[in-house]
Amino acid sequence: MRRFVQVCSLMVVFICSSQIVNAEDIARATLRAKYDMVQGKDVYERACSVCHSSGVMDAPKFCDITAWKPRMAHGMEAMVKHAVEGFNNMPAKGGMDALTLTESANAVAYMIDQCLFD
Repeated sequence: MRRFVQVCSLMVVFICSSQIVNAEDIARATLRAKYDMVQGKDVYERACSVCHSSGVMDAPKFCDITAWKPRMAHGMEAMVKHAVEGFNNMPAKGGMDALTLTESANAVAYMIDQCLFD
């Protein structure tokens, strides 16, 4: 009986952890299907990294999950809106007025993709 309980416990742990991984894979696939990660990386490197790599002007640092989780709780739409319109000390479009809504959204998606899933 004890052996049976141990085997069942291991199966439950395996099944639950598999579902979590699958949920992340699905979320990542959805993000990558909707946004252009190559363009997002380019925009991040040209515009966003100036502040987000070092935390200048209180910008949350790239992949500082503690700083980003509360922001991500508001959803992708709010994060893109802040990137486009500016938020707190962040200037609109990271100070690059020529960025489009799509380019800004791709940069936000790239940062989420790189930090949450890698």
